[in-house]
Amino acid sequence: MMFRIYIPKNDLYSIVFSPNHQYLATASADKTARIWSFINGQEITCVKHEGYVYSVAFSPDSKYLATASADKTARIWEVQSGQEISRLTNNDIKTVIFSSDGKYLATTNNDGTVKVWLWKSDDLILEACNRLRRNLTPDEWQQYLKDESYCKTCLNIE
Repeated sequence: MMFRIYIPKNDLYSIVFSPNHQYLATASADKTARIWSFINGQEITCVKHEGYVYSVAFSPDSKYLATASADKTARIWEVQSGQEISRLTNNDIKTVIFSSDGKYLATTNNDGTVKVWLWKSDDLILEACNRLRRNLTPDEWQQYLKDESYCKTCLNIE
């Protein structure tokens, strides 16, 4: 099997296969990451940043694509829809990679720093609730979340 994907010379920074071998993703200087069908070479989706896209990585289940950009963000995108799911902001993010269970995203910076992030909202809420000693009081809720109806944020604590 062979097909061609045209990307202007010197504009391609990274290319990676999805774990399920259905997709190929590219990162390039035109500020985009593109997801291609490995079956027929057709572009499935194109996601955009405000800076060069340096790195791409698929989640272990091939449902999500992570991108690292010169716009100082790492973003997680849903492969099929191209919808942005999560955004992480840091200085000079260069590379991204998912953990083997897909729970964490690791990023590297120009200065050699490696950061490991929880990226799913449910995991972030669970982690926060495990560290808190109490929920917001109704007065605190009103102060910070004015128009929202009061409810316990963490059901596992009082």
